[in-house]
Amino acid sequence: MATYFISDLHLEKIESSIVSIFSEFLEHLDQDDQLYILGDLFESWIGDDNVSELSEFVGNQLNSLSERGINISIMHGNRDFLIGNDFCNAASIKLINDPCIVEMNGEKVMLTHGDQLCTDDIEYQTFRSIVRNPIWQKDFLNFPISKREKIAGETKNASKDSKIKKTMEIMDVNDDAVLKAFDDNDIGIMIHGHTHRPNIHKISNNDCIFTRYVLGDWSKESAIILKWDKTGIKLLDLAESH
Repeated sequence: MATYFISDLHLEKIESSIVSIFSEFLEHLDQDDQLYILGDLFESWIGDDNVSELSEFVGNQLNSLSERGINISIMHGNRDFLIGNDFCNAASIKLINDPCIVEMNGEKVMLTHGDQLCTDDIEYQTFRSIVRNPIWQKDFLNFPISKREKIAGETKNASKDSKIKKTMEIMDVNDDAVLKAFDDNDIGIMIHGHTHRPNIHKISNNDCIFTRYVLGDWSKESAIILKWDKTGIKLLDLAESH
């Protein structure tokens, strides 16, 4: 039995190498394995009612996995925070809060997408507070799909333009925010994505050693995931064997 953590696949087109790598990864999971998807499975999500060939394919893949006895949990990312119960029920997956505290192998672990920790990016945090508001989301989901697509496209373009002007340090997690999360939740391990900077960080604070595992985004060149089994915790690159 193993537990896998993935994030930032940013699935957009059904005919892509990333979808192929994802499908192959799912096929090789064993019964009783667990899978946590820590946000941004999709590049964009404007509502469960916007059914596409890609969303149906992924939903069916996840549902088949669940039928094999594999528990799947998903949390919202900054791209697909409108994934709702309709999609999750159809795919037989569990929608979990961000952050989520779990017990694993005797360890208390925080799972999070990671964008909440990027507190230096004030512009993004302001945007996030708006679009995560349930009232805003209800109003947005009441728009016709065509209008939602237009808004999502404009927002994505604005985000790309904004990132050009920001340093990597601003868009990365804030050290104080990370330490606060460790202290407030009494955890020793954190696993997150979002920053697209896969790594293992050892953090020393008040004679305590914390570990922060950062997942990677997926492309045909690299697809960094985390595997946790009885032998320990490892970051693996699925693209190397594809």
